[in-house]
Amino acid sequence: MKRQLWMAVATLVLAACGGSDNVQVRGRVTDQQGTQRQDIRRAFDNGLGGSGSVSAASKVQVSTVGPNGALTVVGEAELSAQGSYTVEVPPGEQRLIVQAVDDSGAVVASALLDASGEAETAVAPPMDSESSLEAELFVQMVADGAQAAQTNTVDLRARVNTNMAAAVQQGASTRESIKARVKALAEAVRAAQEAELRAYSQAGVQTSQSALFEAELTAAAKLNAALDAGTAVEAAYQEFYAELAAAAERLGAKAQEQARGESSASVAFRATVKARLSAQDAQPLVDASLRAAAAAEARASGAALTALLQAAAATDAASQQAATAATTLRSNVSASTTAAAAAQAFAGFSASVATGADVEATVLGSYLSANVTNQLVISGAVQATATAAATLDTALDAAVEVAVTSSQTDFTRLATGIADAYAAYAAAVEAQSTALAAFGTKASPAVELLLISEGSYRLR
Repeated sequence: MKRQLWMAVATLVLAACGGSDNVQVRGRVTDQQGTQRQDIRRAFDNGLGGSGSVSAASKVQVSTVGPNGALTVVGEAELSAQGSYTVEVPPGEQRLIVQAVDDSGAVVASALLDASGEAETAVAPPMDSESSLEAELFVQMVADGAQAAQTNTVDLRARVNTNMAAAVQQGASTRESIKARVKALAEAVRAAQEAELRAYSQAGVQTSQSALFEAELTAAAKLNAALDAGTAVEAAYQEFYAELAAAAERLGAKAQEQARGESSASVAFRATVKARLSAQDAQPLVDASLRAAAAAEARASGAALTALLQAAAATDAASQQAATAATTLRSNVSASTTAAAAAQAFAGFSASVATGADVEATVLGSYLSANVTNQLVISGAVQATATAAATLDTALDAAVEVAVTSSQTDFTRLATGIADAYAAYAAAVEAQSTALAAFGTKASPAVELLLISEGSYRLR
């Protein structure tokens, strides 16, 4: 009754005032993706959503994030009994935190609203455990020194999944332990974003996370609307991923550059997670995080493979074989229940693309029409690439060792070390173009195939 009365009064006030220039943001709180009951969650007051969130929350607050992660409320509204809300916020705001709070002001659940936009209405993502973790990570990143305007919250959302949201609370007995896990993941996301940018720069693509963020806002808004409408999650996210790739390409990063950028980001993310979360009780979160990184890299590597064969005007048989390899990789990583299984999926991908014992049966062999006459030349290039990949792992290990400790990450040093390691790997593999010169115009695409085959998901 209290909520209904408040909403009625608010409606009358708006009618009397003739409305405003603010944006009407619509959204809802859900009980989804919680790993423990609301009363247990509330004992830790971690604000990560889950079962009982709708009944516990009474209103919603929308805030900007300032220096040191300080929140400034720019909009507030009551929740309906079903958890839905409409709240007014200023137009043109970006990287907003939407929080559902209870009567005492404690945060129950939250979400990231990447932009309020300039239209009359906007849609926020449904609040659940996953969205709550995403919001917490962004605030923590800024609190730890990242500039809000240079942090890509759309990319952050793409790196966090349901398994991570569940695992972040698993085995945690105190609020402090959950905060430590959130801090570790925040550093991992920051490391990934910086490594991606350095890889782009190394490949000749000059951009920034703020530019990527702006280019990806439309994709984020579509995802919010689809999730709010109850559209199938898988379909909504597949469209989201495709639009993120298209946004990066508009900024100059083709599929191959995106694959190298994601491989670099993956190494930085995984290395930081493993260094920060070494305690035994945090291993479910480590495993879930590694699998999430593998999924992101599988999308990028698979897309690069199929785009490469298409651009090279490969035969239908070779193109179909590449498409099958890409689909199998994504499916196997998605189905993996351990990080080891995800790593094995990449080993299988590498074998199907180039490193399999029977070179004629690989994508590379199909593309180059391998036979008894030329297969020794192809196998020599494959072996040289495997050697370069082993050297790459050694260089990546060294880069991680000097930049990542159990207590801190030197983001710039890590990103630079990873980019340099991949640049050396690329140079070594590209040298095989001489050995493959007999294949004429196919030599260059063949080298790219080798780069993808052995350059994906290193430090397995």
